[in-house]
Amino acid sequence: MTRKDRKTLGKLITLFADRSGNTKLVSMVPSQGEGKDEPESGDAYNEKVYELIKGVMDGLITFVEAEITDWFMDLTGITDRDFYDNLPFDIEVYIIDQLIAQKGFNNFFSRASALYKKIRG
Repeated sequence: MTRKDRKTLGKLITLFADRSGNTKLVSMVPSQGEGKDEPESGDAYNEKVYELIKGVMDGLITFVEAEITDWFMDLTGITDRDFYDNLPFDIEVYIIDQLIAQKGFNNFFSRASALYKKIRG
């Protein structure tokens, strides 16, 4: 994934928030150790981030289907919409799993959440 993909994802999340009415998406990821004496363990924190990402991606497919399809086609190098539409039933789930596995993808959500909280301050 590239910077261009990060910008595309940011735009898709904004569209999702606008269309769904859920404007607190990036604030759903807690900062590590926020409100606790002990910092949250890495595994528990990563699981929360993972669940948020899955929820956001599911929402993207629901609320911004045309735009997310265009992005997924771009990511996979597919240019023929009919070909893409005839891929296996779970193609989006497969693509989402591959995105989440990318180095830095989880950090996008963690950092966006921290930045949002600073701005809201």
